[in-house]
Amino acid sequence: MKIQFLQAFNGDSIWISFTDAGGNKNILIDGGTSTTYSYTDKNKKHKDGALKLLIESLKEKKEILDLVILTHIDDDHIDGFLKWFGKDKDAIQHIKEVWFNSGRAIKKYLNDVKSEVDSLKFKETTTLTSVKQGVDFENYIRDRGVWNERVTAQKDILNWNDISFQILSPGKEKLGKLLKEWHKKKPESLLDTSRNTDYSKTLKQLIEEDIFEEEDDPYNGSSIAFILKRDEGIFLLLGDSHPSEVLIELNSLGYDENNKLSVDMIKLSHHGSKKNNPLEIFKIIDTDKYVISTNGDTHNHPDKATIARIVAVNPEAKIFFNYPNLISKIVLGQDRIDFPNVEYLGTDSL
Repeated sequence: MKIQFLQAFNGDSIWISFTDAGGNKNILIDGGTSTTYSYTDKNKKHKDGALKLLIESLKEKKEILDLVILTHIDDDHIDGFLKWFGKDKDAIQHIKEVWFNSGRAIKKYLNDVKSEVDSLKFKETTTLTSVKQGVDFENYIRDRGVWNERVTAQKDILNWNDISFQILSPGKEKLGKLLKEWHKKKPESLLDTSRNTDYSKTLKQLIEEDIFEEEDDPYNGSSIAFILKRDEGIFLLLGDSHPSEVLIELNSLGYDENNKLSVDMIKLSHHGSKKNNPLEIFKIIDTDKYVISTNGDTHNHPDKATIARIVAVNPEAKIFFNYPNLISKIVLGQDRIDFPNVEYLGTDSL
């Protein structure tokens, strides 16, 4: 099994490939920003993004995406799919199955008779999440037989081609909060586009002054997060999930500081945001590989405070970036002296 973190700008797009008795299989978790599919560069030249390059490569090999998982509807996770579907009339022919929690499916799952929900549409979108951006993404995938409108939620154990998905998030409360916000745009204040970075501080300074405050964004709170297990290994993929939700479920499964969850790799929640990755998460996860997926351009992610929490728990951590140019911006010379055994690597090294 190979896991690759596509360069999805400030978003997530994770490609998992493996071979079983039926041949090669491909899973794609999230589609990144619209620019992950295609974009125009500073010289006004059209460029194919990592998502389009992956799709074209699979087409050449006569392979498809056997499973697509859309963790939640934030732009930096769904827009790559919306653009692909909008640009390629044959896109759906290259997907076998989709897991996606739509507003309509959540409404039915929760027996909610009050909330009104719209569908998502394929079109160019703004930097804000809006459920009104949609056509009918969910009708499109349902009518073509790749989506069964099932809600993927906490406590589910889903077995798919010898892979086990232990779903940690979202729970019913988080899904209910999302429904209440379904008609609203995300407030600009939640985007944190102008906030200052903490990169000038050393890791030791950040450890000493650390205070955790969890975010309350209902979109991220609805994110699908899971433990993925196959013979080759165990991986913890957290999407943009809220840590309180994940910790409650991990505790219910019997994991704590005395009985840690051992994984080969953890993909940090919400691109390494300090509001989604508390010390408690790292205390109950036994791993040496931590992955951060973002180019850092839009939201100033990751927070260095998150890295400080990792090294405070594991001073021999290997921290991987799918945009390794961030390493020189974040890691100071003093950090390498204070924590000489921590390694900072590109995800190509995974």
